[in-house]
Amino acid sequence: MKKVLVSDYDQTFYLNDYDIEINKKEVKKFRDKGNIFIIATGRSFFDFKNKVNAYNIEYDYVILNHGATILDKDDNIISNFSINNDVIENIKNDICLEKSIKYFCCSTLDSRVDFSHRDLTKIHIKYNSKDDAMKINDIINNKYKQYVVSYYINNSIEIISNKTNKSNAIKLLTKKLDINNENVYSIGDGYSDIEMVKDFNGYCMIDSVDELKQVAISKMESVSDLVKELLKNGNK
Repeated sequence: MKKVLVSDYDQTFYLNDYDIEINKKEVKKFRDKGNIFIIATGRSFFDFKNKVNAYNIEYDYVILNHGATILDKDDNIISNFSINNDVIENIKNDICLEKSIKYFCCSTLDSRVDFSHRDLTKIHIKYNSKDDAMKINDIINNKYKQYVVSYYINNSIEIISNKTNKSNAIKLLTKKLDINNENVYSIGDGYSDIEMVKDFNGYCMIDSVDELKQVAISKMESVSDLVKELLKNGNK
């Protein structure tokens, strides 16, 4: 039976330059047996493609912006969820840009646009401190929860439509591919990985956030270790 592995990118598929080369070799063995490899990342199209080109990463599908955009390996758009345009200006007023170090917005394949751009898929803001980021993250999630979800990541917050997340994006793909969810496995390390790890035979990295460790099947030192385990447990 064909298997699907969905991996977060930063601090999961990529830990360092040595680790990613080992992961790539094991993923190639996984894909050569007819299985499907999907990267699910918070990165935008521009940021992700830079890494693909730098490390010559091969995959079947990619989920970008924490689930907002799905592409195939040829960059064809499978789905895209944008933030409600009517709340963008209000969100802009509540994210305290004066406390930020940098910010940018994304719109489908456009990865560096401003708030005036229509149909934003993600808003990224980096702050001076964890406290600032966490406080504003809570404000956005409480005040705008009927429109968006905000994730805290390393003194930054990233805001997407609440109509999607990594798990929902995986569900769209498995339906398209006609694959039973029991054959889908996932691994990550951060807050935006919680839903997919809960829903899809999920594992976490050793240095994951505590909330993810609580829902994961077990901890892994690398993606390559998980691939070896998946190939060992079954013909594929």
